[in-house]
Amino acid sequence: MKITAVYFSPTGGTQKYVRQIAAELSEEYTEIDLTNRDTRLEEHFFTGDDLVVLGVPVYYGRVPQIEGGLLNRLHGDHTPVVLVLSYGNRAFDDALLELSDLCAKQDFYTVAAFTGIAQHTFSPKIAAGRPHAEDLALARGFAAQLDPLPTSVPTLPGTRPYSPYGSVPFAPKGDKSCTGCGVCSKICPAGAIDPSAPRKTDTAKCIRCFACIKQCPTLSRKLSNPLFRAAAKKLEDNLTKTDQQCESFLP
Repeated sequence: MKITAVYFSPTGGTQKYVRQIAAELSEEYTEIDLTNRDTRLEEHFFTGDDLVVLGVPVYYGRVPQIEGGLLNRLHGDHTPVVLVLSYGNRAFDDALLELSDLCAKQDFYTVAAFTGIAQHTFSPKIAAGRPHAEDLALARGFAAQLDPLPTSVPTLPGTRPYSPYGSVPFAPKGDKSCTGCGVCSKICPAGAIDPSAPRKTDTAKCIRCFACIKQCPTLSRKLSNPLFRAAAKKLEDNLTKTDQQCESFLP
């Protein structure tokens, strides 16, 4: 089968898991990076002879909500899909079930799923350094179990209706040290940063992935709101006590 790795990965954790799984399945897999806005606007078609390894991060216990949708231009034809989620050491709530439902609408059927831990978007202290080597080894071990490919749908955790999609009312912005280089505008997956005014952020479009903060070459972009700092501190207090582990879901 032709293997295609498809991922939305603003800060890279999901991409690492998806690549490990796809590479274990085939040395000659191809990639589609849905983090790129232009790529998401392209139409992508698959057949029943394809296998898609599809990964997204979990935001607020859900699949990321982004203008235009993540999967709207992926078109299956009763195409098998392996789902991959990464999350920041809290929980993935209804995201796995939601992702499977979204795939079904595009005519993909879930054959297996993997959930892995990645550094939390809001704090580098939560799940620091993950995915680490052991996490990625577990991803490869999961992929090794997909030969032969399952033909039935696994039971996935989650409930319908899904839990409400939350957010914080703040967004990163550039400080006075911003040079206007435009990197943040280019890499923002939501198109929330106008290249002519890179210090600002469209809070309605921003998905709080913090890719702009992590990739700013001058460390100018920040989210310094006191309420956000308090929320991040609370998460650190709750989510650094124990480490969640990767999980596999097979029929």
